[in-house]
Formats: sequence, C-alpha cells, structure tokens
Amino acid sequence: MKTFQHRNAKTYREAIKLLQGYGGKARAIAGGTDLLGALKDKILPDYPQAVINLKSIPGMDHVKENGRSLKIGALARLADVAVSPVVKTRFPILAEAAHAVATPQVRNMATIGGNLCQDTRCWYYRYPHQVGGRIFCYLKGGKGCYALNGENQYHSIFGGCRIADPPCTQACPGTINIAAYLDRIREGDLPGAARILLMNNPIPAVTGRVCPHWCEQDCNRKDFDLSVSIWGVERFMGDYILDHSAEIVRPPEKQSGKKVAVVGSGPAGLAAACYLRMAGHSVTVFDKMPEAGGFLTYAIPAYRLPKDVVKRTIEVFKLAGVEFKLNTELGKDVTLDGLRKAYDAVFLATGAWRQRSIGLAEEHLTKPGLEFLRNASAGLEHAAGKKVLVIGGGNVAVDVGITAKRLGAAEVTLACLECQAEMPAFPSEIEQAIEEGVKFKPSWGPARVLVSHGEVTGMELVCCTSVFDKEGRFNPSYDTSLRTTVEADIIIMAVGQAADLSYLGSPPALKTERGLVAVNLQTLETGLTGVFAGGEVVIGPSSVIASVAAGRRAAAAINQYLGGGAGVAQAAPQAVAQASSPVFAVVRQASLPVGAELPPQFLKFNPSCLTHSDHVPQPKLPVSGRGIAIEDMAGLDSAGTETEAGRCFNCGCVAVNPSDMAVALMALGAKVRVAGPEGMRTVAVEDFFAATGRELKPDEIVTEIQVPSPPPGSRQVFEKFRVRESVDFPIVSVACVLNMKDGVCKDARIVLGAVAPAPFRARAAEQAVKGKPLAEDTAAAAAEAALSGALPLLKNQYKVQITRTLVKRALLGAP
Repeated sequence: MKTFQHRNAKTYREAIKLLQGYGGKARAIAGGTDLLGALKDKILPDYPQAVINLKSIPGMDHVKENGRSLKIGALARLADVAVSPVVKTRFPILAEAAHAVATPQVRNMATIGGNLCQDTRCWYYRYPHQVGGRIFCYLKGGKGCYALNGENQYHSIFGGCRIADPPCTQACPGTINIAAYLDRIREGDLPGAARILLMNNPIPAVTGRVCPHWCEQDCNRKDFDLSVSIWGVERFMGDYILDHSAEIVRPPEKQSGKKVAVVGSGPAGLAAACYLRMAGHSVTVFDKMPEAGGFLTYAIPAYRLPKDVVKRTIEVFKLAGVEFKLNTELGKDVTLDGLRKAYDAVFLATGAWRQRSIGLAEEHLTKPGLEFLRNASAGLEHAAGKKVLVIGGGNVAVDVGITAKRLGAAEVTLACLECQAEMPAFPSEIEQAIEEGVKFKPSWGPARVLVSHGEVTGMELVCCTSVFDKEGRFNPSYDTSLRTTVEADIIIMAVGQAADLSYLGSPPALKTERGLVAVNLQTLETGLTGVFAGGEVVIGPSSVIASVAAGRRAAAAINQYLGGGAGVAQAAPQAVAQASSPVFAVVRQASLPVGAELPPQFLKFNPSCLTHSDHVPQPKLPVSGRGIAIEDMAGLDSAGTETEAGRCFNCGCVAVNPSDMAVALMALGAKVRVAGPEGMRTVAVEDFFAATGRELKPDEIVTEIQVPSPPPGSRQVFEKFRVRESVDFPIVSVACVLNMKDGVCKDARIVLGAVAPAPFRARAAEQAVKGKPLAEDTAAAAAEAALSGALPLLKNQYKVQITRTLVKRALLGAP
C-alpha cells in the first residue's frame, strides 16, 4: 500500500472533524475488510492522505435490547451479531445474515456499520486504478458504465442508478436532462417529455434544427454502434410542443407584481423572457426589428430553420403572457434610463450583429455576410452566373457559401485562416457545403481586394501558417512569400460579428471590455443597479443553445434580485426535473406506470438498446432539389422518435449493492443513526440506501442501528444464493418478515438484495401475499410479482429465475 497517515479518533465527533480536515481526502476505517483490500489493490482513483480509525472510539460496539428495540453499535462485529442470544431469539434473520457474510475470519473483523457502507464489488470499478489501462467508470468520475453491455453476469436486473449526469447532458451547454425526457417518450408520455425538455430549453423546435448537438458526440452509445439521434428526437418534440402548446403552456398562476424589460428577442432574450415569466414576473421584450426572433429570424437560412417555426415559437411565448414591442430600438425609441425607471429590472440581450472590419483597402466594395443572408431571405440577393468568394470559417460563412450556391452562383469559394480541422463552423455544415460544390481554401487569409474600374474582380490571398499564438490568443501568422489570387464578381466578408453598443452612448453608460458588456460573472449584473446582460453581447458569437443557457442563467439571477429566490431553475438536471413550475408543469424523473415494480429511483431502459442498431433514417432532399426557402431535411415521425428513444441506454451504474445485513435490516424496518457536521440524524434503512447505493456524505459516519421489535408471532426468513457457500458475496438474497394470524398473512415486508443498485422492498410481492394463506400458488404469484419490473442484462438473465426461486422458497419456508 501507499503511505498514508493513520489517525485514531477518540469520539465520533473527533472522527468527523478529522474527515473534514483532510478536505475529502481521508477515509474512515472500522473492521478494514473492505477498505484495506481497496488500498492494497489500488482501485481508488484518489488515494487517501489519511485513514481515520473508528475502532478506537469506545462504546460503539454494543448489541443490546432497549425497551421495544434492538440497538447495535456500528462497530459491533458481525461475529458478535451472529451469536448474540437476543439477536438469535428475537431477530433471527439478522443472525442468519451476519453468519452468511464471507468467512469466520472476516466476520471476526468486519463490523455491521462497515457492511452497510461497503463499496461495490463490480469488477470494472475494482480494476486496479494505479496501473495501465485505467477504467474510468461512473463511480470513479468517468462517463460510462462498462458493465451495461460488457461483463454483467452479477449486475443489476432492475435497471441502473444515476451516479452523475450522463455525458449527453454534461456536453450540452443547456444541461438538458436528455435521458429523462427520452425515458418519458419510451413510456408514451409525450407531454411529460415536453415539460422536462422545456425546463432547460424553451425553443426545442429551433435547436432541434440548428444546434450542433454536442450531446450526440458524447453519447455513450457511439462507442457501441451509433449515437442516439438526439437531434432528431428534439426536433420532433419541439414540433410536438408547437402543435400542442395550448395543452402544455399556460400563464403562471401567481403574479409577482414585478416588471422586467428584455432588450433583444434572440435566443438569450427569449430564454430569459420565458423563465422570468415562469417565475411570475411581467415581461416585455423590445426589439428594433419588425419581427421577433433576432438571429433566428434574420440570419439563419430558411433551409435550416423555416421562418414559420420561429413565428410559431414566438406565439407560444405570447401564450405564456410575454409581451413583444417590435420596431423599438434601444438608444432611439427608448433609452436605458427610461427602461430602468419603468421596469424593476432590465436584461440586455442585444446580441452581436455588427460586421467586423479587417481594415483592407477597398473593403467597402465587399458585402457583409449577415446582410447577404438577410437580403437573400427577403429575395433581394441575386448571384446567378456569378463567381462568389466568401471570407471566413464560421457557420455564417458556410451558410453564405451554401446560399450563394443555391442562388445560382457559377462558382463559390470559401477562404479562411484556419485549416479545415480548426474551422469554427460545425463539421456537418462543412460537409454539406462540400456536398453542394462549395470550394474550400483553408489556411488562406485576405491580403488585397482586386478592383478594376470601380468593380471587384477578385482577391489576393496570403498563406496563414497559424491562427493562434502559444498562449492561445488570436494572432495569425503568415508566410508572405506564398500568395494566390481568386477571381470573384462578389466578395462576401463573414469574418465574425461584434456587439453594437452604440445605444450605451459616449462615454458608454456601462463598463465594457473588448467591445462587449462587462458583467459580474456570478450574477450577470452590470455596473448599473437592476441592469443585467447576457448572451452574445457579453461573451461574443456563440451557438443558439449556449445563448439559451445564458438567458436561463440571467433569468435566475434577475429573479433572485427581484426577491424570487430559487423560482427559476438553473441547477443540475436531476434537480430541475423535480422542480415545480407555474408555466410548465414538470413530472418527476423516471416516474412509472401504476403497478410497476421497479422503484422510481432506478433507471429504466428498453432491453432492445443492448443490441446493435442503426439510426432511424431522416429523409433529405437531393442537392438538385434544394433551395433557400425549403427545409432540407424531414424530421423523425412518431415511430422513428420512439425507436431512437428506445436506443438510449439511460446511462447509469448497474453495479449491485452487496450488503447482506442491509437486506435483513430493511425487512425488519430498522433505522440508522448517522453523525455528521450538522449533528445526528436518524434515517430508515430503506431511505439510507438511495439510488446511488447509500445515502452517506463523505464527512458522515454511521454510529448505531436501531431495530424495532417485530410483532409477536411474526415469521422471519433470510435466503442467500452464492457460488461458494462460505466466501462469496450474494448473487441474490431475500429477506422477509411476515405477520401471520390464523394462517393468513396480515402484513409482509419482502426485500431483495444483490439484484439492483440498492436493496429494495418488493412491494408488489408484499401485496400478493397480504390477506392470503401462504400456499404454493400464493408464493408463486408473489415471486412473479417481485420480478414484474425486471430488466435483466444480456448476461445475467439467470438471476431472474434465482430471484423467483428464492422469493418462493422464503415464503414457503417461513416457520
């Protein structure tokens, strides 16, 4: 083992302080049968700096009956529990469970508290971490569970548990709870899926068409075959929301009495308006253009984002009570001071619309990229038979190139400083441009506009050897000896956009940095009280979903400023999915149909996802049939959406909890006493074992287990199946406590172990035996009920039959 400090604690309070003192880099040790093996085998991703010895704490190893309950100190050895007269007489399944643990040598060292808190036995997790070929599973801070479609003979048959947000959510700037809404789709609950999606993204019909969907790039399924088509599913759900907006969206029930002005109706402004309205505030959106939508309406070509989709999205906002004032420009029609006086808060989301100039002579003879796209959308641009040169490597430049080609340009060339691999444009857009005949000249920058008789004839380009300096700053270097000329009738500059801050006056009313509005990065407040800013006016050009995320974050900050507390959700998706909302009624994550056995904390998936499959195809127009006003790609239909949702792994950890004692204690209705920095708390064993295996913080320790006395005449049975009788952890275990009267079961607690991420009560099985004699048919029905929600993996289906047999045996074997 590596060197670590060994500290003896004299009290549990001292142990807690020692655990805190090492900042999460210390481990508590009791019997040591679990931790010492982990240290020796080097399985932990972070080796502890210190080990805090709990065995040195006196008075925590008792086993005694006190009134109506049994109290067992957390340091009581399993060997002592197994032979305790009171345990064997009054709580026989505890004695049986303790005796079933490992070998006599282990039981002489292992403690009951340690058995409850032991680590998982999953072989992927327990693979030595400090050697080559590290396995970063969820439990080690990784992004996947290797057992899900790997070696899973001994793993869960009741789904997984969410250790951390799935990689798709982590990759999404909007932290959309993708797995949760795909789960709702699999259950046939489209309204529930819509509400979860809307909690983090109020414009899914838009992002489902224009988002780069980094979520798909990080989807765990892509390492198995192909990623889930989250893009296609999101588009379907976005269109579903537009078609059913009256059923899904409604104004908030309570009004705050506060008024907020949002300046700019692009993605950031729309998102902020939505979530502020959700919190009950009155929201007015100002925009200088005649139509709302900002960049969505005036910059993204209709073949990618139909204008009708944007208009219908705006109507949904109006349905929720958001007011729009268009043709109203800040700095001309209204002033910042005027808005501050009329509203309780102001949010600036004016975007980045100003075309950057690179200072070339005759640059005025070129066209700005955004202006070209805006005019093309309005039917004011013509390029038939022309040679077009586009300068720039971002999405706007690529959109300009494709649009020019579709307008009939004879030849379109796109030149940019970056090599193709470094181009900021989305790879899918670059591929589409190449498919449509746009010629690329990467690593070439503009040097001189060529003009003859006052008209553009082309451009001289110079070779760019690097775009960024060693510090990662934009600082292009050129080889001036390498030059080339591109003939062109039209040159379109799409070298990036800057924020137009002219409305701030001179000197500006707000602090600015690098041409952007400066804000407090935590609160998004500007230097003016009550004025906030976010989106591209603060961070510069970004993706639509990043702007949506900025707007939601701003709404949370403004809501808190207005005294609304946490009314706007900006927490992790798992928390968001459980929040309540006056506009979008949100369902709990992974809720289940009535009668299903799988507890809601376990993650469901479609068993077919464990076999290889392909994407559902999404029809795309041939190049010859594409135009500037017709959407290129048809979306998924409902069947295709269900199929793609069914391909989702619903990523989680499928390791099982190996504790023998937990199963027996849960059947007896026991409670655990837990000490922590905030004092002592008592939690039911059933709640102690949460979805992640156990509900215990790093600086908490178990001090005692309290077991209520079973009803007189109750029957107790513990069954454990393992490969080797005296060594192995359970493949399946079952504990049951039956309250019998006159041969009829009046009440029952049936608990399954080693079949799920946490031991859990088989409530359907309990219901199957209540009010009935324990006959063969009753036991068989209960065994079937216990497995009603089973989701075996490809290599552990045998555990279903073992569980069925053990439940039946436990019921019929009850003395």
